[in-house]
Order: sequence, then C-alpha cells, then structure tokens
Amino acid sequence: MMKINDELLEKLGVYFVYHDIYNRYGIPFETFVERWVRGIIDLYINSEKT
Repeated sequence: MMKINDELLEKLGVYFVYHDIYNRYGIPFETFVERWVRGIIDLYINSEKT
C-alpha cells in the first residue's frame, strides 16, 4: 500500500468507526483504506445515501 498521511489515516479511521463500515459492508479497515485510495469506496458510500 502507498504511504498515506497520518492525519488522513486518522480521519478515515474515525469515518470507518462512525459509519460502522465493517459491520455494514463486511470489509476490514485495511481494505477500506485501499479502496478509498484507489477511488472505488465511493461505490459503497453512495449506495447507502438516503
């Protein structure tokens, strides 16, 4: 995985926990970060907007 800014990683962690990503989507934090970096996490986030 590419090096990611510590502050950004912290914010992604807060988002991951707040939105209960693991339980809602079944993906671990490392996968969430990899997908975010690659720009495909949007598929998951937008699918849950109400």
